[in-house]
Amino acid sequence: MRKTLTTLLVGCCVVAAAGCATGSSALDRGIAHYRSGEFFFAADDFNDAVRENPKSVAAYVNRGITRVRLGELTAAIEDYNRAIQLAPSDPDIYFDRGNALVSAGQYGPAVDDFTRAIELSPTFAKAWFNRGAARSLAGQSDAAMKDWVHAIEVESDPWARSAMRRSAGLEPPPAGASSGPPAGQPTTAGTVAPAPPPGMTTGGVKLPPPATLAATPPASPAASPPPSSRGIDARALATRAISRELDGDHDGALADLRSALTIEPDPSRRDHLQGLLRLLETPR
Repeated sequence: MRKTLTTLLVGCCVVAAAGCATGSSALDRGIAHYRSGEFFFAADDFNDAVRENPKSVAAYVNRGITRVRLGELTAAIEDYNRAIQLAPSDPDIYFDRGNALVSAGQYGPAVDDFTRAIELSPTFAKAWFNRGAARSLAGQSDAAMKDWVHAIEVESDPWARSAMRRSAGLEPPPAGASSGPPAGQPTTAGTVAPAPPPGMTTGGVKLPPPATLAATPPASPAASPPPSSRGIDARALATRAISRELDGDHDGALADLRSALTIEPDPSRRDHLQGLLRLLETPR
């Protein structure tokens, strides 16, 4: 049994293994810190969970999701690799790794992961949509549109379906409407695609998505990581930009990508950032 905490590319999943007696305490602490936006502390908790139970799929996936939030993409992908070794038939893990690969600019491998998720769960709408996003970033616009259209066809949630249509440029945003869901309703928004994925296929209780983190009161100074630990580089800014776009904060996503471009010296990474920026700046 796993309980799932979803984040968003059309979203990644932080998962806690409720059935694992040796790791549940650390996992629960990690989820609590993650939901509070205390990602450094969450990562420490998930490190403990991995040490306590090196065969816990949830521990690796949780740590991977948290590492993505921290901009540690290589380490996150390694966590997903390990999780897939332990649970090779779980489509959500391929989905999560695909999202991390998109953030790292590895669009071809990301398409492969979304494809595998689709093979394992043919009605996984968010995997269809995110594969379209990866293909769009790779310049495969026709294939991307086909994936987006199919994602819309198989998505059962009306809000997610409407968000997908807007992201794919098939439906203009309602006049005067914000990019987020109606006030008081939980968001289902997802990656450079929308809406979080369904609960893990191994079964479990889905926890609320962390899209409400922006409204979480700041942690007390004693509970916050030291300022030096909170420094953010270009890759972390890009990762946060994707999270913001998925959470409905389009302007914040654009601001983060533009900031990342000003401090990223590597030409290939700048090309990746410019590709993301062009995608988000394209009128919908």
